[in-house]
Amino acid sequence: MSDREDLRLEQAYARAEDKLEAYYDRRRRRGPPILLATMLALVLAVGTVAAVDLRRLRTPRGTALAWTGATVFGDCTAYLALSVADPVLAPEGRTDRELCRVLRQQTAVNRDAAAQIGIDLLAVRRSGNEATATLSIRRPDGEQQVELSMRRRGDGWAVIRTPEVCAGLGCP
Repeated sequence: MSDREDLRLEQAYARAEDKLEAYYDRRRRRGPPILLATMLALVLAVGTVAAVDLRRLRTPRGTALAWTGATVFGDCTAYLALSVADPVLAPEGRTDRELCRVLRQQTAVNRDAAAQIGIDLLAVRRSGNEATATLSIRRPDGEQQVELSMRRRGDGWAVIRTPEVCAGLGCP
């Protein structure tokens, strides 16, 4: 190749690189707004789901399902937040930390077999500030029905932990 052809080839490469560089510059300028819009959409979606979930917990139905799941699988935070000990039938002498330790120990088998456990809400009856929920719990060793008594607490509901309820679910 001659020097002239080399020069033309280098100039053609330079023009092609300039076009590509302009393309890459436009792409880099579009990147942050697209990323920001994607993150904003994600935050709005998560916020909407959280709001719906929190509203669900303000109903006896949602509280019964959430508390039963927490009790069966050992989620101590939800277990304590969504329930109260019956002061007459079952006064609580243990600390929250002790309850959590026992709950985690008792539910280790359930966490290992989580795919084989099902919780179905059969019925909810509400009367003023009190409610009753009937649930069916399917485990590998069989199915059982549990009836939860609940009462209004603030703007939500709380399951009353009685000896009968804890005997059926295995809560501490």
